[in-house]
Amino acid sequence: MRWPWSKPTQVRVPAGYFISHSYQDAEAREHLLRTLPPAMKPFIFPPITARPDQFVSNELIAAILRCEGLIYLEGGASANSFWVAFERDYALRARKPVFAFDPHSYTLRQDQSSPLQLRVFPSYSHRDVKRVQRILEFMRHERYFDLWIDSEQIRASDRWELKLLDGIEQQLAAGGYLVAFISAASMSTAVITQEWGTAFESNPGRVLPALLDNVPLTGTVATIQALQLYGDRERSEIHRLDDLIVRLYWLIYRNTRQNGLD
Repeated sequence: MRWPWSKPTQVRVPAGYFISHSYQDAEAREHLLRTLPPAMKPFIFPPITARPDQFVSNELIAAILRCEGLIYLEGGASANSFWVAFERDYALRARKPVFAFDPHSYTLRQDQSSPLQLRVFPSYSHRDVKRVQRILEFMRHERYFDLWIDSEQIRASDRWELKLLDGIEQQLAAGGYLVAFISAASMSTAVITQEWGTAFESNPGRVLPALLDNVPLTGTVATIQALQLYGDRERSEIHRLDDLIVRLYWLIYRNTRQNGLD
């Protein structure tokens, strides 16, 4: 058998790589491992038993980043696995070489597709800007979300109300979400609650309330299950932020598949 990387003119597969697969496809995984060159060192992450909205993904992402590349199984349960999609997508975003293995034909091809569009409109009170800015910087630079931020998009000559509405529409139309960063300040700011209401009216399933503080919810956001961002004895603030990242990815992934946006 000749593998693609055995020819000088073909792509070079890295020596250390992450094997992405559903554990229901263990036989196909073993086919792959048996046919890899001896010099190539696979890494197999322990089975994930938690739901996407319960799993802390920091260790998973760190494992992908430690590897030089990623190979995922095509077909079978792996084709419908959220975690395979998450791992493949994150490796693509991190500009790792990504390959797909067909266990039936024993062929390996380089995946040069584009990752999911992770569009987010963050809605928050400017009195919370310091707290929210840290979250947004992490989302953009560490997890590669495409954020529409008013301070970057709105110029002095723009009609800011229309620009905000246009920004919300753009992100939601591309399969993204409005994240409502909720605090006492945002709950009492009419412009912010109007943004939430606008998104809810046009796309009620595309609003994710994220609690910066333990405050009572009223209005449209009270009808949606909120995600907690502030730390407590159960989970730290870092783990809560990870909850937000995985929840958003899961929601966008699900909606993309259901609506054919990819």
